This record gives sequence, C-alpha cells and structure tokens, in this order.
Amino acid sequence: MLACRELTLAVPGRVLCSDVALTFEPGQVWAVLGRNGTGKSTLIHALAGLKPPRSGRVDVDGLPLHKLNARERARKMGVLPQLEEGTFWGNVTEYVLLGRFPHAGRWSSFDEEDVRKARAALDALGVSGFAAQSYATLSGGERQRVRIAQIIAQEPGIFLLDEPLQHLDLAHQAHVIELVRSRARTHREIAIMVLHEPLWIGSACTHAIIFGGDGTLQAGPAEALLTREKLELAYGCSLREVEHGARRCFVPDV
Repeated sequence: MLACRELTLAVPGRVLCSDVALTFEPGQVWAVLGRNGTGKSTLIHALAGLKPPRSGRVDVDGLPLHKLNARERARKMGVLPQLEEGTFWGNVTEYVLLGRFPHAGRWSSFDEEDVRKARAALDALGVSGFAAQSYATLSGGERQRVRIAQIIAQEPGIFLLDEPLQHLDLAHQAHVIELVRSRARTHREIAIMVLHEPLWIGSACTHAIIFGGDGTLQAGPAEALLTREKLELAYGCSLREVEHGARRCFVPDV
C-alpha cells in the first residue's frame, strides 16, 4: 500500500496542492490529470521520494518513505521519469538488466534468473528484437518501450509512471495501457500514471487525480471524477463523449 498524509506540494511562488490525504491500494490504476505545470510530475516525484514535499509524509506498506534506503525503495517502487538524464551506451538487454539491480547481491553480478526476467520484460513490451542493439540508437518510441521494460523487470509492487505514453503510436499506447491494467489486476500492483491521452483515461483507470491549477486537487473513483464537466473545467477546453468499449471517454471537441 502507498499513502500520503497532509501532503502539500509547492514550487517557488506557488502552492500546487495542500493537505492532501490519499491511499493507493493493490489492483488500482490511477490517472493523474491536469494542465501543464499544475503539479502532476511534482506529485510523482514526491511519491517516489525524489523530491521532498513542502510538508506531509508518504508511507509505503506502513513505513515512512524517508526511512527506506534507495535499494529498499527500488524493490517496492518503479519510477518512470518524464525525462531521462544522461546517456546509456550499452545494449538494450544491458539497459533492462539495470532494473534487476535492487535484487542483486551486494557484491554479485546478475545471474541467469535476472537475465530471464529481463528477456521476459522485453518480450512483454514487444522489443526483444532490439535485445543486442545499442540503446542509444533506438528511436524515441522504441526507447520508451525499453524504459518501461526495465521497470517491468524490476518487479516493484508500485509503478509511478510520468507520461508513459509519450513518443508511442496508437497501437503501442494501447499495448502499454493494457499491460499496465492487466498487471495491476493479476499481480495486485498499484499503477499511478500521468496521462494526457483522453482515449485511455476512461477505459483503463479505476481512479483519478485532477489538479485544478489553482491549488486545488480532486481525487477518487474514475466514474465519479471523469465527467465532461470536471474535465472541461480542468483542461479549459470543450470535450465530447465517445464510446470505447463499455467505458465513457472524452476527446477534444474540435
């Protein structure tokens, strides 16, 4: 379980949200929504322990996040930042194997089980054909799928994904969304995703968080929050409803 209590997030000169209390439970898929700059990435960073909140606390399985060391956090939480810092010059398999680092012994290298799980993650994202290719030579969409494969290989119980669908075409967006949704259901994982693609928000997510941009935040079950009125207010544009399976979805009315 992941929870935050009395969480206040801020950037210089502006409070993004105040005194937020949220509990994320196994099997749930959360969409984090809002206009650019309203606090979505800041929330992901706070939940991951990458950037401290102005006030409040984050707990993982009942323990304060700040009391867990980096390896312990990585065993519980997998983080996909929006931006990737630095350059990796090894091949794709070596890149995905880095996700196994929290599980490796302190002085040991990766074993056959680590390699097997890295290959399974590559298969799950449909990028096993790039296994021996240099990571630096991949396209943006290919690299994004490999980045997600690394987190799958990491085997955390909590996935914190900041714009996981960026650079992906529609087919690969659908594949990633279904993979995240099915894993949450079958493995009892928690997924929290910053999303902008309205087609997937209503069809894939059980819960939602909407940043208002004025220091307010709404959170709760998706069917209660993902209404046209609430989304139009959040994004400042007109929307229309479309059918996507058995769920309601909204797209810009242009």
